[in-house]
Amino acid sequence: MAKLSGKAVNRSLESLLDMDKSAAAGKNPSMPPVPSRKTIPGHGLEFSNLSYSVMKKQKKDGVWIKKEAYLLNDISGQAIRGEIMAIMGPSGAGKSTFLDALAGRIAQGSFEGSVRIDGKPVTASYMKMISSYVMQDDQLFPMLTVYETFMFAAEVRLPPSISKEEKKKRVNELLDQLGLESAAHTYIGDEGRRGVSGGERRRVSIGIDIIHKPSLLFLDEPTSGLDSTSAYSVVEKVKEIARGGSMVLMTIHQPSYRIQLLLDRIIVLARGRLIYLGIPVSLPAHLSGFGRPVPDGENSLEYLLDVIKEYDESTVGLDPLVSYQRDGVKPDQAARTPAPKTPKTPRTPYIKTPGSRHAISLHSHAFSIGNATPRSESVQFDYRDDDDEDEEDFDYSLERKAAHRPQTPMSMHSSAYNPRLASHFYKDFSVWVYRGVTRTPRRAPSWTPARTPGRTPAKTPSSGARSYASGQYSMPQQTFSHHKTPVPVVFSPSIDPYAPSYEEFDIEEVLDEPEHGPKFANPWLREVLVLSQRTLLNVVRTPELFLSREIVLTVMAIILSSLFRDLSRYDFKTVNRLLNFYIFAVSLVFFSSNDAVPSFIQERFIFIRETSHNAYRASSYVISSLIVYLPFFAIQGLTFAVITRFWLHLRSSLLNFWMILFASLITTNAYVMLVSALVPSYITGYAVVIATTALFFLTCGFFLKGSKIPAAWRWLHYISAIKYPFEALLVNEFNDKQICLSGNASDLSPGPLGELKRSKLHLGNPDLRNCTMIGDDVISSMGIQIENLWYDILILLAWGVLYRFFFYLVLRFYSKNERK
Repeated sequence: MAKLSGKAVNRSLESLLDMDKSAAAGKNPSMPPVPSRKTIPGHGLEFSNLSYSVMKKQKKDGVWIKKEAYLLNDISGQAIRGEIMAIMGPSGAGKSTFLDALAGRIAQGSFEGSVRIDGKPVTASYMKMISSYVMQDDQLFPMLTVYETFMFAAEVRLPPSISKEEKKKRVNELLDQLGLESAAHTYIGDEGRRGVSGGERRRVSIGIDIIHKPSLLFLDEPTSGLDSTSAYSVVEKVKEIARGGSMVLMTIHQPSYRIQLLLDRIIVLARGRLIYLGIPVSLPAHLSGFGRPVPDGENSLEYLLDVIKEYDESTVGLDPLVSYQRDGVKPDQAARTPAPKTPKTPRTPYIKTPGSRHAISLHSHAFSIGNATPRSESVQFDYRDDDDEDEEDFDYSLERKAAHRPQTPMSMHSSAYNPRLASHFYKDFSVWVYRGVTRTPRRAPSWTPARTPGRTPAKTPSSGARSYASGQYSMPQQTFSHHKTPVPVVFSPSIDPYAPSYEEFDIEEVLDEPEHGPKFANPWLREVLVLSQRTLLNVVRTPELFLSREIVLTVMAIILSSLFRDLSRYDFKTVNRLLNFYIFAVSLVFFSSNDAVPSFIQERFIFIRETSHNAYRASSYVISSLIVYLPFFAIQGLTFAVITRFWLHLRSSLLNFWMILFASLITTNAYVMLVSALVPSYITGYAVVIATTALFFLTCGFFLKGSKIPAAWRWLHYISAIKYPFEALLVNEFNDKQICLSGNASDLSPGPLGELKRSKLHLGNPDLRNCTMIGDDVISSMGIQIENLWYDILILLAWGVLYRFFFYLVLRFYSKNERK
């Protein structure tokens, strides 16, 4: 249990004495007035009553239970064009969650509230069109230069109506604006290749997302991992971007004093609750009004974080800080000097006694607003030891405990005090997300209620699972009728300065894609061309992507040829060796494509970042990658086919042999890409690809004929991607079906042929009666039913197309830059 130091206690006592002196002296002309925190309705980005909760599992008394944990709780405010709004707070305060909520990156969960731009509610798709999101990690192609990275971003972000020269001009202007002229022709680099510095890399990440001059720019920890000079340079460039007319919101952790001077507005969060919203220079006055003036020589923001920690570890919790920010409610004498929590005593499991729970009632004159008369109601906090024990499992989240909430007329008749979970209204996700506070279609509102003066929606959870207030800081008594009346979905007049009243959101104009123009800047063919150029440049500058596979196939072709030697003889031993060679050749082609797993998983994060705000279509990416890879697949297949065909003196057609290998490479690459898009890491990807390829290998018809596989597993024989190229190679090799093969029957056993079955051609031709086995007998004995080479190639390519289509679906609907 954290304890307050003596210095902290003395500081609190000194603050109280200063406040008492100020109250006795009346108004102090030297004390700067607290600036007004009123918003300007209809301007900039407005967010009202944002709340977000998730269901978390927790082990309590040996039993796993689910509880609703609040990550954001009733946050309102406004971001103005031309300004930087910084989101700050201690670790786990909900900074990134809040930024994701504004950017539309929360896919599910109990998300409530409204987001508006210039007074109009917006949809998630519209938010993607007008905004950009710079993630904390720099996801860039390492073998592109800074200039090339910006040019490719300009090609996909800017419409074709802008000429090539104008795009180059904008790129040069951006290089100058971000201070990257000296590094324009330097590779980005990565861990294994030297490139630009960390600060320059961060500025490149910002530059590719502002090339199209978005109205909104979200940045998640843009200064993370940078030294003080580089961090200041990054924020300074972001400040210039904001001055250009954009709204900039960014999370930042412990900014230096110089960086604080660049910020226009700050939001301070703690456990998902709003502690302060305003300009940085007004923070000392805000703390003084709260009763905790900033000591001389101390940074006001750092001091606020100390105050947050002090209250968070006390019996009072964060309620006084939240109430003062929201309603201007000043704490009383007891709340100004929060007492630390008493250490928890061990509790016997599964035993609950009346003494295990106790309620502490703070009998005092309640918090006063401004110079209003103190109220007589007392504020009661119910402290529970059981809840304290839950806190460790929920980090900095807030949880709603409906079971312990007292039943009131409001709680019985208003859904505000009995909110639905995500599973109840997730089916209406497309309707309610980013449409403001609107009613669910054709029924009364059930997840975002109208605000009552002086109250927050539902019960405001206190910090962690520590306590909750039975009354919201002595709210005025109200009488509620028990009959149902139509409740319009509006923001009622509130003393919350960040809750503007908008009536009947559902009849307002909603900003959506058609009103802003096309969803994507370029047509589909233009995107395919640009992405193909970039992919080709990456492949050329990263030769190990395909050169390694080319070397492997070349070396293995030489080794196989030297091992199997001459396969041109017409005897039973040669037949067995041919079958062994062909099955190993096909398996080698499939296993050699596993190197695409780590390369695509690394590229997948770049794809997610670029497509999260409609840089290009997922279909364009899928087709462009296929177009670029096709020539390399053709070269690899031709190399293997030429070496083995002439070294082993195979009777098969070289063109057909190459076509089969070419189709196999296309299909296996599509399958590996699909698996890579589904798995979270390359280790899992390797495991899945190797396991499924081995399964395909087992059921392809070489080890187990289709008729010998159990009926329950026979479907594996037909979906095996190795079955079709293997059969095609045999049909291609024994195209002369009447060729007579001689030898001893013992040479065929053991071997893949198993029991020799004479074909209809052999039985029906009297000239072949003296021949023990012909070429058509090999095909018949292997269980090949359709003796058509192109039939197998077309089925193989069809599987490749199907894998590519599934790959597209995964990229389109699964790989999103959203919280799951």
